[in-house]
Amino acid sequence: MTTRSFGARPLAELLHGGPVLIDEVERVRDTLIFEGIGLWPKILKFFVLLVLASCIATYGLLGDSVAVVIGAMIVAPLMLPIMGLAFSVSVGDRRAIRSTLSVSLVGMVTAVAVGFLLTLPIAQVTKPEAIQQVMMRTAPHLLDLMAALMTGLAGAFALARKDVSDTLPGVAIAVSLVPPLANAGILFALAEPRLASGSLLLFGTNYVAILLTGTLVFALMGFRQAAVSPFDPRARRRAVVIALVALLVIAIPLSLTTSRLIITNKIAVRTHGLAEEWLKGSAYRLLSVDAETADGSVNLVLTGQGDLPNLETLEERGRGILFGRTLRLEVVESRTLYPGRQDQGAASVDLP
Repeated sequence: MTTRSFGARPLAELLHGGPVLIDEVERVRDTLIFEGIGLWPKILKFFVLLVLASCIATYGLLGDSVAVVIGAMIVAPLMLPIMGLAFSVSVGDRRAIRSTLSVSLVGMVTAVAVGFLLTLPIAQVTKPEAIQQVMMRTAPHLLDLMAALMTGLAGAFALARKDVSDTLPGVAIAVSLVPPLANAGILFALAEPRLASGSLLLFGTNYVAILLTGTLVFALMGFRQAAVSPFDPRARRRAVVIALVALLVIAIPLSLTTSRLIITNKIAVRTHGLAEEWLKGSAYRLLSVDAETADGSVNLVLTGQGDLPNLETLEERGRGILFGRTLRLEVVESRTLYPGRQDQGAASVDLP
């Protein structure tokens, strides 16, 4: 009786559910790589689905509909060439690396172009700041990177094992690929290149994260050892180094965005506590605190009637917690005319 040590091969078999054989390599390769006799029908199917997904995503974003955007994620086929690139890198196939990279890059341009063209007719009557689904894809942070890394692991694991392929629709929903590209197209059409760059950064974050984690999973499962295609270790090393450098570069703006988000949340929490303390004993109550404004101010919305507490007290106490931001106070005055009905008016004041 022989005992096998828990080395690389047993780990590969454990992850894959058994040894990776040549037929399994061919199955994954046929799914992910754009080559061979059925190349053009496969490319046609890919781009038809991509255009349709981009149209769905664009209209879902413009209509501020979460459900429609999720539908676009399910239809979108863009994860296939990215996973194909990860597979190609893991087995060191230079030709497959070129083909999958080319398809994914053309797919990216296509999705942005669709979003741009569909938005142009309504560009004059559309404001991105009024659309939550558009704005939420313009400022990615480190949590998006962490989610993309986990999604890449899940996607590669599901593709590499036939017995868990049913989870792929969930993986497609978890990762955001076509929506940020369509979002960038929308914002370019609305003459908002700065916001569009944030959407492209979100896509780039997902792209690089999926590539790296997908390559790792395919390598750990032992696909390289079972593959019969020409192996180029230099191509694999070069691709991995480029992806790692890209990840480090992407992490810089993500860290800055995360830092700003932490500061903004801290300001919102502290301002909320300050306002509640300031309003104690008055006839007013706090409705909302908004620290994520376009002009960088912090907006307080109050409702009530009568005299406000001393504004100088609020201004003085707020200096130490606002990080130099302006505090804007909006008062919604409420007067009871008779039971069951109220008369309301609004006023606002800025505190330096």
